[in-house]
Amino acid sequence: MKAIKFSGPLKKRAGIILFLLGVPVLLAAFFLSRPPALILSDAGFDALYGPGRTLFRQAGLSLRFFRRVKRVLVAEDANPEATVFAIEEGAAEPWAVLGHARYRRGLDLYARQYPDVRVVLIREDVFPDPAESASGPESVFIDTRLNSWRAGRCAAMLAGEGRGQILVFQDRQDFPVNREAFLAGLREENEALIPLYLSSAADYSFWDDVRCVVLGGPGDLYFNRNSEIPALLFTWMDPALSPGSVKITVDDSLWALASEALRFPGGDSGGYRSLPARFTVLRGSLGDRELGKKLKKALRLQIPASLFQ
Repeated sequence: MKAIKFSGPLKKRAGIILFLLGVPVLLAAFFLSRPPALILSDAGFDALYGPGRTLFRQAGLSLRFFRRVKRVLVAEDANPEATVFAIEEGAAEPWAVLGHARYRRGLDLYARQYPDVRVVLIREDVFPDPAESASGPESVFIDTRLNSWRAGRCAAMLAGEGRGQILVFQDRQDFPVNREAFLAGLREENEALIPLYLSSAADYSFWDDVRCVVLGGPGDLYFNRNSEIPALLFTWMDPALSPGSVKITVDDSLWALASEALRFPGGDSGGYRSLPARFTVLRGSLGDRELGKKLKKALRLQIPASLFQ
């Protein structure tokens, strides 16, 4: 049987086809050959965040860094040795390992055992100790001040013009809402609004003057009592599951911060780093296009340098 020979235009077309088929194969081989990034998670968080949303973030990170991004499931109460074992099972020589502060003891141990692997820890400290953050895993902090300033501006916009109260429910002093920064953001938009800070379990019943609610903790109690006042919710929950009164969600989870947390190579991040949360204006929740534009514009702004000097 004679071999088929191509000549002229057919030969040229065959060469182009082989090239076009070969490039994706080479890219895929290169992609799979690169050491993966490992992100620590647990089943409870994945269920809260939403499986589809998690896969979307995971795929986006893989494309951004052009390497596999793998989840490593670790029980939240796992001991440090179990955390190290789970990471080792994820990859023998990963490009980087990223985890939340709740896995800190395990990541500390892993960083000591594998000093050549970049280990990044996302922390919530409002006023971190520079000496402490300089040792162990590379620390990236949640930018509570910027988040709170933006939340204050958004709460004022949701409240509209005129006087009234803004309720802020949270169980920790100045986290996730820093009071000074929140008030500064609020005053940027409306100086007549008054913030009132309460615990998440507070039995509050004076709703007549309340113009907006900011929920920095569990919101079941509030949502069971009132569903008409616009709310801004700090949550890791899938926004699709939030009640209709929630107009904006604030996500400071590991998946929301991972892209920027891993962007700089180890040692080139310039020391202390803080990253803002992901604010999402829920589609169809406002019924006001102009308000939506104003909110999105405010969420792109940075705190004026002179504000907290």
